[in-house]
Amino acid sequence: MRGRMSGRRFGLAWTIALAMMAGTMIAAPAAAQSGGRYALIVQGASGEPQYATQHRAWLDSLAAILRDRFGYEPSAVTIVAEQPRDGETRATAENVRAAIVRLTASLASSDQLLIVLIGHGTSQGQDAKFNLIGPDLSVAEWKALLAPIKATLAVVDTTSGSYPYLAGLAAPGRVVITATNSFAQQFHTVFPDAFVRALTDTDADQDKDGRISLLEAFTHASRLVREYYEQRGTMATETAVIDDTGDGKGRLATAESPSGSPAALWYLDAPKVATSSDPELQTLLTRQQALTNQVDELRRRRATMTEEAFTREFEALLGDLAEVSREIRRRSGN
Repeated sequence: MRGRMSGRRFGLAWTIALAMMAGTMIAAPAAAQSGGRYALIVQGASGEPQYATQHRAWLDSLAAILRDRFGYEPSAVTIVAEQPRDGETRATAENVRAAIVRLTASLASSDQLLIVLIGHGTSQGQDAKFNLIGPDLSVAEWKALLAPIKATLAVVDTTSGSYPYLAGLAAPGRVVITATNSFAQQFHTVFPDAFVRALTDTDADQDKDGRISLLEAFTHASRLVREYYEQRGTMATETAVIDDTGDGKGRLATAESPSGSPAALWYLDAPKVATSSDPELQTLLTRQQALTNQVDELRRRRATMTEEAFTREFEALLGDLAEVSREIRRRSGN
């Protein structure tokens, strides 16, 4: 590989590297990550029984996926609900504030926090609110609450009238997803159902690395929403958008993602590392994971680098990774 590397060419090269590595992941995999993973799921006021049932089902599905599929500790998943169960709190502004204050005090910069809002939202221009029991919380109030959080943060507002949250909560290094992309989209959304489904749909894994990033989940969920309206022959009343650049402008799922897109590197699961009882093989496996981590870090820095510098470092890492992977296959008899 020489010269400039396009996004498509980079993606192909990285997919090939992952395929080479796939056959070397042997023995019992063990989770490895640099920080903790936490989630705050808020189900707001439903307004009607049919919505209460639907929203609660989405909440339960998402919580189960985080705990059972992605291995979140039960204590790391905070739930604020309209009708709270054991271990949950009621969906009031006071309880939401208290939950965020607790998380802010306990999370470090190496941790990651996912916040998902399920329910109804209302907006008049930039003045948007997420509906809770009693007083609601405005965009400005959410912004102030989230500002002190040190952890890597992703906010997914799946509600109607959510568009103002895109710009209102945007910040460097933060991922913000809203179910709507204009002030006019004020109808109940199906995006939360699509988003939850996307987290477990293997078709969402576009780069075939065995993991689904937030960007991939957003892209797949957007497609499911589009198909929902097409199958019913009705005009779509929602279009989701994502911002991970911090400019608050957002982009559609069909738009090209920027180089080193943070959302493309934001995973809900912990990476898996192969282990072996053979010390020399384990050294190689550890080296393979370290090189993979370096590639991910390089991808995060891509937007701050020249294309030549990125290509030079990427090709060097990919060469080392290929060499280590070949040696692992040789030693393991694959």
